[in-house]
Amino acid sequence: MGEKTPVVICFDVEDYTSPESVGMDDIPKWLAEIMTEEGVTGTFFVIGEKARMMEKRGRKYVIEAMTKHDIGSHTNYGSIHPTVTEILENASWEEGNEIMLKNESAGMDDLERIFGQRPANLARHGGSYGPQLTGALSQLEAGYVYSPISLPGHNVVWFCNTINFHGEGDFGFFDNAYYRDDLFNPMLEALDSIFPVSIEDIDMVAFFANHPSKVRSIQFWDFNYYKGANPGPEDWKTPELRPLESMKTAQKNFRRLIRYLKSRDDIELTTYRELIGRFSVRQDKISKDELGKVAGRILEENSVVIEDYYSPAEIFSALSEALSYFKAEDELPQELTIRRPFGPLEMPVTEPEFNRISVKGTLDLSAEALEYIKNKGHLPAILSYEDQKIGTGSMLALFSSLYLNIDNPNRPEQLSTISFEPYPSVNEEQIINEVAACKGWPVHREDLDMSRLIEMTKLQLWTLKPALDKSSGN
Repeated sequence: MGEKTPVVICFDVEDYTSPESVGMDDIPKWLAEIMTEEGVTGTFFVIGEKARMMEKRGRKYVIEAMTKHDIGSHTNYGSIHPTVTEILENASWEEGNEIMLKNESAGMDDLERIFGQRPANLARHGGSYGPQLTGALSQLEAGYVYSPISLPGHNVVWFCNTINFHGEGDFGFFDNAYYRDDLFNPMLEALDSIFPVSIEDIDMVAFFANHPSKVRSIQFWDFNYYKGANPGPEDWKTPELRPLESMKTAQKNFRRLIRYLKSRDDIELTTYRELIGRFSVRQDKISKDELGKVAGRILEENSVVIEDYYSPAEIFSALSEALSYFKAEDELPQELTIRRPFGPLEMPVTEPEFNRISVKGTLDLSAEALEYIKNKGHLPAILSYEDQKIGTGSMLALFSSLYLNIDNPNRPEQLSTISFEPYPSVNEEQIINEVAACKGWPVHREDLDMSRLIEMTKLQLWTLKPALDKSSGN
């Protein structure tokens, strides 16, 4: 038997609109209790508004049962408009980051107060996404779950200097099946063939167990908020419910599912809190030789490459700093401490406006780039040489070329500039398709415009790299 694939059993605890009398709060309680009885720990992502509602209702025993598991945030306000995406739709990086930091830190504070544990992660709620949120989570030292960002073979990546967890396995939709054996049994049996495919050559997989409220309700609770509607509590409608007596069958079948997952010898059941500790180790230094190897790859592949240990933004920053050091000391540094800037704030030009530049001019550009990174915390999108523009990608290639030749006594005094991609294109199509799909979340306004968030996501791909599992020896 080879290494076991980490699998997280997770839940999205959301419904804060249904009246207490219908018993929605009881479902996460028995889910948590069954897992505890079976010796399994899961991750419950709770909307801040839901947690405050349970606290207000005095649901002490529900909260106590859930605290035996990992508690994460599922955004502070959930489906209340404006949603995360609607807030960020036209916001700048700075504006969006500030709002997300304020809103989501407040939600995490409430979750910590109510459940007695600080959330280690925030999970995307529906189509609520924006890179400014991911950037804010880096300041909150929290991971981002159900992220649209991934790399081939890696469901765990660094993006916006935040651990991002992609990848719910294709396990079906158990929400609608627990309450009836004839629906549940074939889905459970299908896992025998689904699991080997889902965990093959991947670093982790999420097993989405259910939305607790959807185990009982036929509709999603937040149909109240569809197409931008924003009713007050007096206008909330209760979703159509399955028979109360069917919840006994649901409990039985959920226990069967947990026992099945526990019995598999090819997976390791864990939590997102544990995984963020395993995957959050980063290289803090880069040697002269390592930087040279990456610079060589950039020129050989003629692209913004993504290394295992260093994001393109980190490499750009290191090259800028190494050449700035050479300008001052007439030698390259043997080692550099890694800086972690965010990507550019606007789309870089792909075609430089000048064809050639002197070594001195390149060194001056590198010093200007480093100063920009230090002051702004972002890569420069465009810098100028003799009033002519050059973009981030072309600068990366230029700095790589000079870095590789700087110690060569026969180096040319003029370097050529080349057209270069404005951001990394690895896995771009899948990532952008997933981001664009956020518009289709039924809660969103129908006229939601994702174009700015798509462009901002592309720019932040400069921060993308795999997150490596330290327990696997990577």
